[in-house]
Amino acid sequence: MLKKLAMAALAASAVVAVRKRAAGKGEADLWAEATSGPDAVSTPRTS
Repeated sequence: MLKKLAMAALAASAVVAVRKRAAGKGEADLWAEATSGPDAVSTPRTS
C-alpha cells in the first residue's frame, strides 16, 4: 500500500515538473515574440 502511494506521488510530481517546464518555455516564446519584430512592444532601456 505504501509503495503504491509513493509511486503515485512520484508520478504526480513528475507531471507537475513537466508542466512547469513547458509553461516556462511557452512564456519565453511569448516574450520573444512580443519584444521582436515590426509590431514589437517597446521595452524601456536606460543608457
